[in-house]
Amino acid sequence: MILAVILSYFVVGFETTLIIFLSLLSLLMLVESIVRVRFCRRQNKSLSKSSKFEKSPKVSIHIAICNEPSDLVIKTVRAALQLNYENYEIVVLDNNTSDKKLWKPVREFCNRYPEKVIFKHFDRLDGYKAGALNQCLKLMHPDTKYIFTVDADYILKPDSLSKAVATIDGTDAAVVQFPQHYTLHHERHGLFNELEHFFSGYAQAGNRSLSTLPTGTLSMIRVASLLSVSGWPTESLTEDAHLGIKFLSEKFTTYFSNQILGQGVMPGSIADLRKQRHRWVYGNTQCFLKFCSLRVKDQCKLSVFMQLSAWVNLLSFPILFSLLYILAEIFTKWQISDWIPMLILGQFSIYVFGKLFLFLSNRKNTFQYNFKAFLIHIALSFEMAFSPIMAVVGMPASFVTTSKFASVSSLKHIPLRIPVLLLIMTMLLFAVGKTGIAMYSLQVSLLFLLSGIYLYSEFTPKTINQLKIIPDENSHSRA
Repeated sequence: MILAVILSYFVVGFETTLIIFLSLLSLLMLVESIVRVRFCRRQNKSLSKSSKFEKSPKVSIHIAICNEPSDLVIKTVRAALQLNYENYEIVVLDNNTSDKKLWKPVREFCNRYPEKVIFKHFDRLDGYKAGALNQCLKLMHPDTKYIFTVDADYILKPDSLSKAVATIDGTDAAVVQFPQHYTLHHERHGLFNELEHFFSGYAQAGNRSLSTLPTGTLSMIRVASLLSVSGWPTESLTEDAHLGIKFLSEKFTTYFSNQILGQGVMPGSIADLRKQRHRWVYGNTQCFLKFCSLRVKDQCKLSVFMQLSAWVNLLSFPILFSLLYILAEIFTKWQISDWIPMLILGQFSIYVFGKLFLFLSNRKNTFQYNFKAFLIHIALSFEMAFSPIMAVVGMPASFVTTSKFASVSSLKHIPLRIPVLLLIMTMLLFAVGKTGIAMYSLQVSLLFLLSGIYLYSEFTPKTINQLKIIPDENSHSRA
């Protein structure tokens, strides 16, 4: 593709070359959308079981925390103490929390159960969350066969550990990932289903090649496999996906089970959600760059690529070309071909309709819930477009934990960069007499604006302060 563009530049000139490049990019985006939809509709594959089962193998639950509300963590630990499984321990490790009022109450609570809970605090610990989890390995019981990772906000079901052990024991899987299910509120259907879509689509499809990547919490990990790859990798912001890649590079199998074992808390504000999405995309891009040099089966390569790019898009190209088009119309006298703005807008449309079809293909939910999830996904497009570029060029990024403290989103948090850019482009198209293309541009811009407004509606102060929790058994969505 690059070679063709370079050759065309010397043969037919700049404008025609740009049209060829935009056309090829549009074709690439179309193919990517089709492959993504087909991948997420792949059927599941079951783990093979042997007859070698161990009665109640030792399990160590690892809860790594950093600047978390103490009452939230205590609820998580209390729920973990009430499991109907006998042979387990809980390791709670707090790190890099400067406020003693946050971690000392957790320590006091954990110290009430010395026979079951180990608590450790580190003022300073490197390696992001992976560094903390590696410290948990040093604290766990030497007879531990499996590790069960749990985030600070996850309330486990009483039978969660029994189900997790029953799923992985007797298999050769290095890790079994369970859905990151969330407490569902009436006003947060869109975000709930947008987050859940990864598991019902990508994680489930990864089972076809036994290559589902772990996602950090509710991961059941075989200790022997983890130690054979030297523990948790600390080189990327998404240590969970990176660990999965290390397992696959060593020919281990990984698996996803759609059993709901617990519920966590969704990001409490738009700002927190955007920071979380940036970290996911940035970290997964880091993982992808490392994965490119590994030798694995082609089916496994496709699976890993699809999972790592679940939150990634190619909109950085049409966004940048839109900006260049606006500048060219304002500051130059070039007679720009109608094909250029049409192809740019076509790329936005390919992305939008590709995602719409992807979310609507989820048969577990109604059209209404799938469309809401689609709007949430579209609203976060800017972060998912430029975070990969930051990772590729090596721009620094820090591990930012998703805040669990109560917060409120205001109008200034509505994602407006893409709709504003497209609205400016629309006005310029009207100004130069390209009315038909301008009307097309207006429709695309209004769709992105609508998605941002809908995202805000799920995070309004009323939503935050008057949450109506739906009991788990009535939840419409399952991974």
